[in-house]
Formats: sequence, C-alpha cells, structure tokens
Amino acid sequence: MSLQIAPLQKEKHAQTKINTASPFAFAQEQHILPVVVQEFVRIGAEMPIVFIKDAASDRFDVVAMLGLQTGENLMVADGKWQGFYVPKVLWNHPLILADDPGKEGQLLVALVESSPMVNTETGHPLFNEDGSESDFLKARVEIMREFFQQSQTTRIFNKALADLDLLVPQTLTIKLEGKPREITGIYIVDEKKLNSLSDEQLLDLNKRGMMPAIYAHLMSLQQVQRLGDRVNKAAAVAA
Repeated sequence: MSLQIAPLQKEKHAQTKINTASPFAFAQEQHILPVVVQEFVRIGAEMPIVFIKDAASDRFDVVAMLGLQTGENLMVADGKWQGFYVPKVLWNHPLILADDPGKEGQLLVALVESSPMVNTETGHPLFNEDGSESDFLKARVEIMREFFQQSQTTRIFNKALADLDLLVPQTLTIKLEGKPREITGIYIVDEKKLNSLSDEQLLDLNKRGMMPAIYAHLMSLQQVQRLGDRVNKAAAVAA
C-alpha cells in the first residue's frame, strides 16, 4: 500500500486520533533504521550499528541493523518492540517531518494518513476541542525537533569519519542454524586506521565528542550474532 502523507492541519485533522496499541507494526519489514550519535551507546548494547554508502552521492549514513536480510525485522513482533531501547526514529510514527512545498528549505509536521494507527474513534487526539494542540502532539513535535537537530550532528560525525578515510567496507559472518552467512554492503570504522591517526587528529575527534560514539559503534558489532541467535531461536521453535 502506498503511503498517503498530508500536512497536519487543525481544520482537517480536528477529530484525528492516534491508536498506539501496536505502535511498531509499520516497521515490521524494515531491516535497518537511521540512528543518531546521541543514542549509539544504548542502541549498541542490543543491535549492531553500521554505515551504509549512497552510491549516487557517496554520502555515508549510519543505521542500526534490525534484521539480517531485506524485509526482516527481528526486533518487532506483533507490532511490539522486542528489545529494551526503542530507536528515536520510531517514536513518532505516523507523524513525520516533511519538506514544506511552499517554503524551500523549511520543514512541516505531516501525517501518514494511510497508517492503520490513524482514526477518529480511539487513541490520542492530536487537537483539543478548542483547536489547540494536544499535549500528545506537543510532545511528539518536540521529539521530532530534537531528532532533526541530532540528525544534523550525526551527518557531521559521518562526514568527519569519511574525510579521515576511516570507513571501510566489511563483510560480517555469523552462524545461522549451524551454517555461516555473510552480510555485505556495510561499512565500519577501521580500527587500525583509527589508531594510526596523528595525535592532533585524535585530539580533534575527542574535543568534538566523537570518540565515545566511535567506540560504541565498534562495540556494537558484537551484537550481530545476537540477531543471528534470534533467527536460530525462531527456527528452533518452528521446528
């Protein structure tokens, strides 16, 4: 089903409610999600954090792996999150920030109207009876604003690593049902290159607060097998 997205308007959406009974069902088939550096430590305790490269722009983005293949999300079942920490990008659906077609470079709050979470009967109202924004909407907008700002910081982080030539392609190998499987198409920080940086370069990264995120990323790679264990467990139950 194609997404139907519309700018949020109090006249049009006065009666709209968001049912959060199954808040993550929309992400059931997403095997990767964009993340921000501010959440690396918490995400890295449960999921691998890796970099992917846009072939058209050569830009690197950083994502959390939720599955081992396209269309597989091992962290969502029956619309519920199966881990402890929920990545920030998932918090606000079906509300999103979208480009304002009338104002270049500006963003506006939009609603994924085609989402099953959107209705007029049950859930959290977006607007109060007097037309003012509900506390639910205000809280979601603030979270989106914060996430956007942190995304800008994360882009700077990604570019800094790329400029230092620290990101290298990597093949990860895990065991699934006793057999090895290779995961390709990802990039990680090369520890040897990191350790060979000059004192000045390392000091700069440290002053910019980037070193903790780098180490959190490297430590998170140990979680790849944890995803594999989820696959193995599901296969054992099915058998």
